[in-house]
Amino acid sequence: MSDLDDVLGDPSEIVTGGLAAVGNYAVIGHPVAHSRSPELHTAWFRRAGIPGVYSAVDISPKELIRRGPSLPFEFTGVNVTIPHKVAVLGYVDRVDADAEAAGAANLLYRDEDKAWTAGNTDGAGFLRAMEEATGESMHGRDVALLGAGGAARAIGAAILAQGGVTVTIINRTLPSAQDLADELGARRALPLQPSVFGRLPDPPDLVINTLAPIANPTLASLSLDPLPDRAALVDINYYADSPLLTAGAARGLLTIDGRGMFLWQAVLSFERWTGITPDVDLGRRLLGIV
Repeated sequence: MSDLDDVLGDPSEIVTGGLAAVGNYAVIGHPVAHSRSPELHTAWFRRAGIPGVYSAVDISPKELIRRGPSLPFEFTGVNVTIPHKVAVLGYVDRVDADAEAAGAANLLYRDEDKAWTAGNTDGAGFLRAMEEATGESMHGRDVALLGAGGAARAIGAAILAQGGVTVTIINRTLPSAQDLADELGARRALPLQPSVFGRLPDPPDLVINTLAPIANPTLASLSLDPLPDRAALVDINYYADSPLLTAGAARGLLTIDGRGMFLWQAVLSFERWTGITPDVDLGRRLLGIV
């Protein structure tokens, strides 16, 4: 393709990137200052000897309308976090199978055709983290999934794809929970209330919180009494104290924070961008994962 094609357009090519984008990576969200992605990916770039700069870029929902189309010209690769995981699908050339199944993206990358593509590593990252934490598969689990946003979509889709699992979507707003339950084929949807676990015919043996820390006061009010002693509680937030996990630990239940999922979704993102598996043990040490 000639330089002139960059100006006139070549129908056989998708032209994105340029010198400004080379080696430039970011996580976008609002807020995003808490993210440890820059620390993690920068360490991996250095360990692999790959030139790369990774930053946290705060973009509000209103600003995304202006900034979204420019992302492939600014960055080689992008991670996406709250609240853009669904909206960002409108600013890409393609949506890969993982993002399509989840209805949300946490990853932007260039595919083999150099098309700016939305992907999703949240679901696969969650499953890898759960397998490491419990040594068990998801088969036979009764799952209560708290939240109806992009992360909940990805995790719910990944869990249901395993088969032999029942999922209930629980959210602060029931219509959003019902919409997600219908999209994923989950068993039911319920509003988030203190007694919600007692309303289920089969108390869940796995509770997964995907709600942002702003929901912590509501989570603190949840009654865990109906949960069986074998139940596990997961909070995918890795940057804030979790009242759900605190209450679960007090009851003697297995509690799992979000560092494992964060690690594995990042590993998969790095692989997609570079074709190289990063130093996972280095990531574990940085995140304090034993």
